Amino acid sequence: MSRALFHTALYASLLLCALGLLWRMSAWYRLRIGPDVQAVTLSHRLQAQLRGLAAALFSRRLFDVLGALFLDVLLQRRLYRSDRSRWLAHFLMFAGFMLLLLMHALAAVVTVKLFPGYESTRAPYLFLRNLFGVMVLVGLVLFLFGLRRRRTPHAPVRRPMDAVFVVLLGFVLVTGFLLEADKMASPQAFYRMAKEFNGSADPTELEPLRALWASEFGVAFDDLKGPITPELMRQGRAMHEADCETCHARAAWAFVSYPVARMLTPMAGVLDEAQANTWLLIAHVFACFIGLATLAFTRFFHAFAAPLNLLVNSVAPGREFSVAARAARRALSLDTCVRCGICDAHCSVAPLARHLDNRYLLPSHKLIATGALVRGRLLRSGQHIGDAGDEALRAAEGAFHCTDCARCSNACPLGLDLEDLWQAGRGDLVSAGLSAPAQWVQARPALAWAESLQSASWPPSFSDPDAFHAPLCADRSSFSRCVQCQTCTNVCPVVAHSTDPAYGVDLTPQKVMNLLRLGLRDLTLGSSMVWSCATCYQCQEHCPEGIRVADIMLELRALAVRRLGMVRKRGAAS
Repeated sequence: MSRALFHTALYASLLLCALGLLWRMSAWYRLRIGPDVQAVTLSHRLQAQLRGLAAALFSRRLFDVLGALFLDVLLQRRLYRSDRSRWLAHFLMFAGFMLLLLMHALAAVVTVKLFPGYESTRAPYLFLRNLFGVMVLVGLVLFLFGLRRRRTPHAPVRRPMDAVFVVLLGFVLVTGFLLEADKMASPQAFYRMAKEFNGSADPTELEPLRALWASEFGVAFDDLKGPITPELMRQGRAMHEADCETCHARAAWAFVSYPVARMLTPMAGVLDEAQANTWLLIAHVFACFIGLATLAFTRFFHAFAAPLNLLVNSVAPGREFSVAARAARRALSLDTCVRCGICDAHCSVAPLARHLDNRYLLPSHKLIATGALVRGRLLRSGQHIGDAGDEALRAAEGAFHCTDCARCSNACPLGLDLEDLWQAGRGDLVSAGLSAPAQWVQARPALAWAESLQSASWPPSFSDPDAFHAPLCADRSSFSRCVQCQTCTNVCPVVAHSTDPAYGVDLTPQKVMNLLRLGLRDLTLGSSMVWSCATCYQCQEHCPEGIRVADIMLELRALAVRRLGMVRKRGAAS
């Protein structure tokens, strides 16, 4: 590879990476999440960041920042507490990649300064380079295996660009090992080195050295004839000590590349004729440059955003941020999240995602919806509720089911204040006209909703009970056994508080079941009982007939959002 081509590709990839980083980071100053930060300007955010930086550098908090840098960023302590298998995969990838970057890719800038006399072909550097590469590969395999093992129906969809970046990383590592192995087995590489350091490339003159390197370094000479005698080996070792030993250790130190080189021995001549060394070098280097150029445009941008977020948290451990600082921190959170799903596993309302068939109840999807809303992708600027899509309505439903228990924030390995994000996101949803389903449903009487449903002409999917979203409601056997004993009503805490006007209900649980038995399901969808249900499961646990009363209530909510939402949209549009 010519030096001009190398430097052109390097500077182009660096330029694209820098522009991408600047563009991504500019969102931290442009996006406004939450009604409380709408008036925050760019200068306010910059001032807040400068004050935070000064507080970190010129106070006792500097030790907190340094501790967070070591424990949370380098050792990934928070991820270790949340999920040790993920920690192992991420730590292997992070540590191996950073060490490869510093001691291999940037060896001329870093390693030679730290270790005088450094040569990439000496021990222990051969061993360490292979070790770091294996660390990344093992971490990558564990990461991909963990993704597949933890895959759920509501797992966040990963963008194709992220998968391409993972494949590219694996390609860089594999081509690196192959390139090193080809150099070890290549007679062409041997003669090039001998010409440079011994001054001769004549096979006859180099016969002793060739014998030694074929025996101990794995070079595949197809013209090495005759037995390798002890005297020939002694002469070869003398030549090696005089010309090569200062730069080359035994190839066996490369515990991955050397076995691969031995496997390539039968093909060494063919690979030399095909200039495999050159093509592998070009593929390896350009794959690195492509990865560098696209880094800012993939989810792996979190390699920059996540450490910064952890350090910001250490500056204000009590989450005592000014309004301007919160504005930047919320925008930073959108880039910090890696969609790991740990927050979903700890979410207290996660079971509802399955019952309501709405992935936006899960924290990871709520974060995606928050980003889509503030970027104008969920609901366009000036768009009314009558024009809102199903995704926008479902996002609103998911956001307002959050109980603000903060379990997601406490479990997040990157220290995201998700509770603050949900509160801000709900404010933006309300401002956009996407209020909580319980609010807009109960704004009209159940009878009015039922009349609207009867007068509406529905697509075929709405003409019959939706067995996908409400399988229990579609199966009469799930509620036909109700004997109207009122046990469910007697144990219901919502009914117990119904004497208070603030907690009044129009139907009781057994009346809801009776309307379903009579085929009057539409009358239940707007019922305050359905939407006031505390999902305590007392009714279901005490039912003598084993009717799944609470699960049916949840299905009715899901069906109500789906059907009444269509009525609401049509009404707003008209």
